[in-house]
Amino acid sequence: MPLLALLNRARPTVLHAGGSPGLGMQAIAGWQEIFQPSSWATAVEGDGFPWWYVTEEEALGLPVVAGFMNITSSLLLQMPLHGYRKIPGQNQTEALATDPPILVNPTPGPGRTFVDFITEYLHDMVLYGNYVAVLGPKNKAGWPDMMIPIPIGQWNVMADSATGDHWYDINNVIYEPDQVFHVMMNKDANDLIGKGALQLYKRLIASSVAAERWAALYFEGGAVPPGVLKHPNPELTQEQALDLKAKMKAVAMAREWAIVPGGTDLDTLDSNAEDAQLNETRKLNAQQLAIAMGIPGALLGLDSPSLTYRNITDVFQQFITTTVMSYIVPLEQQLSAQTLPSQSLARFQQANVLRPNLEARVTLATQCLQSGLFSRDEARMFFDLGAAVETSVSPEGEE
Repeated sequence: MPLLALLNRARPTVLHAGGSPGLGMQAIAGWQEIFQPSSWATAVEGDGFPWWYVTEEEALGLPVVAGFMNITSSLLLQMPLHGYRKIPGQNQTEALATDPPILVNPTPGPGRTFVDFITEYLHDMVLYGNYVAVLGPKNKAGWPDMMIPIPIGQWNVMADSATGDHWYDINNVIYEPDQVFHVMMNKDANDLIGKGALQLYKRLIASSVAAERWAALYFEGGAVPPGVLKHPNPELTQEQALDLKAKMKAVAMAREWAIVPGGTDLDTLDSNAEDAQLNETRKLNAQQLAIAMGIPGALLGLDSPSLTYRNITDVFQQFITTTVMSYIVPLEQQLSAQTLPSQSLARFQQANVLRPNLEARVTLATQCLQSGLFSRDEARMFFDLGAAVETSVSPEGEE
């Protein structure tokens, strides 16, 4: 299939597999497992779905997941992606004079930028643990200048149990592994696909979604009835009960005094979210999900360890080094292996998000200058303080 036609089919809709909304991602050694990105349920109970049936939209609607995606994508967009070359005989690298086009905009198209690539990459990796694209035609140097993103639901990994070979079925077109750009995480040694949050933490996510569903009903007044009307007639028919209920509802909506027949008791039910432990449940679910996904609670406004002896910059650095790097490094390695010549590397520049504030940078620059580690210009450049401004002073003291 021509690449242009594949691009046109790349992200319009998600195909169905096995009669379920979502994708058939893997058929290995004679067995097939169907994952569902719209539910991520691998089985059904009776005629319905399991209690942990959750749609992708519901998962993305959770504050923890949405905050994780927004903060992580913001950090990655502040880390420029550049190409480097290994210096022969030295354990050092130097920046390429010009970055290859595939590092500037890996998935070009009408109106598409590097932001689109990062957004799609994080979405697929965080939720499903896999990012798949078809590599474009090779340039004169023998390396691709672009790739075509393939959404979850439109690709399968197939394998021959006898030979161990595997290949990709993308929209009913077969591709060899060297034609496909596939980044994965959280995979076992024998797996050909990775795992994302919707598979690893499906029950935890479902618990959070269930609490949010209940909270929506609770605060709309639908989860707890406003009161109980006790009628003395033991032979009250259903029709009479519904008529009495309608009248009481009209009285309640109009906020008027209620007049009931003799012997009828009207009891109001007090509703309190704190007493029902609803808010505590939601908070605990959010904290547990944040821990599972590896984002510090301080970045999401959740209760977290005291920041008395560290500032928010330290929290961001912890988040980058312990969590964000797990998404950056696999992408760097795959780009280096499949899209760049030998001895060339793709690297995200982390200085913009890891550098300390201006006061700390000036202090470090001064210490490095006094110790002779840097010259003045080197210190200013390293700590991003800008070039020194040279001024000339006349003998009279005028500039």
